[in-house]
Amino acid sequence: MPLAEASDAYMADDSPKEDRTEAASHKRLQTAFDDGNIPIGREFNAVAGFAAGAMALVALGGSLRDALVRLIVASAEGLGAGSASSPRTLAPLVGRPLLIAGTACVAAALAGGLAFVPQTRGRIWLKLAMPDLSRVFSGGKLGKLFSKQTVLDLTLSIVKLLTVAWACWSTLRDDFLTLPRLLFARPDVQFAMLFSPLAKGAVKVLTIMAFWAGVDIALQQLRYRKRMRMTKEEAKREYKEEDGDPVMKGRRRRKHRELSKGRAAKEVPVADALIVNPTHIAIAIRYRAGELGAPRVTAKGKGQLAEYMRDLARENGIPIVENIALARLLYKRVKVGRAVPADTYKAIAAILAYVYRVTGRMPGNVSGARA
Repeated sequence: MPLAEASDAYMADDSPKEDRTEAASHKRLQTAFDDGNIPIGREFNAVAGFAAGAMALVALGGSLRDALVRLIVASAEGLGAGSASSPRTLAPLVGRPLLIAGTACVAAALAGGLAFVPQTRGRIWLKLAMPDLSRVFSGGKLGKLFSKQTVLDLTLSIVKLLTVAWACWSTLRDDFLTLPRLLFARPDVQFAMLFSPLAKGAVKVLTIMAFWAGVDIALQQLRYRKRMRMTKEEAKREYKEEDGDPVMKGRRRRKHRELSKGRAAKEVPVADALIVNPTHIAIAIRYRAGELGAPRVTAKGKGQLAEYMRDLARENGIPIVENIALARLLYKRVKVGRAVPADTYKAIAAILAYVYRVTGRMPGNVSGARA
């Protein structure tokens, strides 16, 4: 497939294959995708097209049979009358079976084309659709004719052909003995006797083709990952470039703020208290008797996030307690979701005692009155 072989120049590298031990980075995979260098299951679209065509024929088989029977009967009647049927008489009868057969072909073609969508994510690379004469006259490509990959692909193709041929033969061999009887049957009976073994054979062939399509996709993915591997030096260089990229840094900070803001919106309204410093830092504390062994930091923020947490606390009646030293300590030392350090128990206990006294609720009562 052109897509599977695209961007060979991008993959060319002087590094030996033995040195490529690192998995491809996201940047490398994205660059390869932008160039159209992606793994494509070559059998997947064939299976989809074959299945859609077979289902269309099964659905339209009765109509196709009737149309062909009418055509044969009309032709036979014309011959029996001693004169060939005129084109005007047969034209309407010929058009209907052609239309039905064409519908099945269109269904197969559409399904085969749509099978590429999940593999290409709906992307189309117009430059890859154009012929590349450099591939034809490139002497380096001739060496691939004798490579292990080519031998493996050829062997798999032969095995696929043999298994599909076996499926067809095993389904139709018992029906060969009945073929002479078709000569003396009515046209509708002839089509019915032919359609039944063909339908059974299609199911068996489709099953085998689907199996080989899965093998092909797995093989293409394995080869792609191996082809996209990086050396340790390349991995380090890309990590440094990405880490130093201001766009990537901004993107990571923005994502972190969104996650932190979402957690704060969930945890602050059910916190026991918000410890602040007094405007730069905000720490949400919660204690549930019997649920938590010690008070925990359920959310924390700095700057704009801290202001957002204070607004949430005011809206939900959560007491805001100013304690500069404790707020700084909890912000630096305690991760969100972790228990507060033992050396802060007394300070936290004093704050919670004050909160319970002000709000009039007991520890563990989340539905008590808010001040």
